[in-house]
Amino acid sequence: MWTDRELLAALQQGNDEAWDEAFRRLYPSAFAAARHPLASLTPAEAEDIAIEALTLLLPKVNRVGEFDELRLLVVTIASRKAISEKRRQLADKRGGGDLTSLDAMQDDATMRFEPAEQLVSHLNGTDLRELSRLLDAALSSLEPRQADLLRDFLVHHLPYKELSEKYRMPIGSVGVSLARGLDKIRSHLQAMPKLWKELAAYLR
Repeated sequence: MWTDRELLAALQQGNDEAWDEAFRRLYPSAFAAARHPLASLTPAEAEDIAIEALTLLLPKVNRVGEFDELRLLVVTIASRKAISEKRRQLADKRGGGDLTSLDAMQDDATMRFEPAEQLVSHLNGTDLRELSRLLDAALSSLEPRQADLLRDFLVHHLPYKELSEKYRMPIGSVGVSLARGLDKIRSHLQAMPKLWKELAAYLR
């Protein structure tokens, strides 16, 4: 069993088993924060928020000196994301939609990943064909399993739970694998500026 110091060191070295353990330790705090009373989300919605908040910790592990700092970060991220999600739901009910720009979303690490089906709705037929071509080229550079995971997420819109079951991996590892895979194909996607702006929400 890792001490907090050993676990943080292993996380900073990119150890996948360490991430699974960190997910186990941090998930209760993330889920509790996602059930923020001002958000009033359902347990299922809070679970999604908690998982996304934990995924957003990945690029931050090298910036902290103590494991407890990750716990504080995930609580902050999850509570803000939960409130943002409630605001989005209320805006949708009122017919106003979410007017936050994509550029602002890129600058705010607490914002929620944009659902793939919303992203695809922004693209016309030509864009979608270009997306398909670029994704095929980009995914061919990845290991088959990671490429299939990304394809299921980006193209088939499978949620975290289904990806976890299909690939027989801890749900916490799904977000990490997606983030790493998307980072690897970043240069391919930047070849199409419009598409890059749309997909940038996935790459925080």
